[in-house]
Order: sequence, then C-alpha cells, then structure tokens
Amino acid sequence: MATLLHEYWEGDDGAEFAVVRQRNDELRPATMPNARFVFSVLADSWHQAMQLQYDELDFGTYEPVAGAEYFYSDEEAAEQQAYLKRRNVW
Repeated sequence: MATLLHEYWEGDDGAEFAVVRQRNDELRPATMPNARFVFSVLADSWHQAMQLQYDELDFGTYEPVAGAEYFYSDEEAAEQQAYLKRRNVW
C-alpha cells in the first residue's frame, strides 16, 4: 500500500498540515511567512494522516466527513518520492 509524507508547519497566523508536494512548498513562503516545521507523519490515506496529526496534537479522535476514504496510489507515492529527492526547503 502506498504511503505519503505529510508535514505540519506553524506560522505567525496559523498552521498548515498537508501532503508534501512541490506546489505546497512553493506557496508556503507567501501564505505562511516565517513558517516553522513542527512534525511529519507517513500515512496511506488522508483519514489516517489526519488521525496521526490529531494524535500528535492531542486533539482526540478525528471524525472524517461522510464519504469513502481515499487511499493514496502508487503513482502518487512515486511522484512524491521523485520530488523528495530534489526537495530543498531547509
């Protein structure tokens, strides 16, 4: 099963939790100046990622909106791995 890396960043005006993607890294400096990396999780679905985030932040149980849970594809994982090899956000 495919897993994707997700990251939680905090800024002066809030926080961001998202799948690591080039576009998210490109937008972060404009949307969250002075953002600080806090933690990351690996998950095979958005629901799992959200629960892991809730666990890290001690928010309790994540209650997803109604609908089918989406699991990440091998193609998405391969795209992320290719990006991570050239990523430079530090």
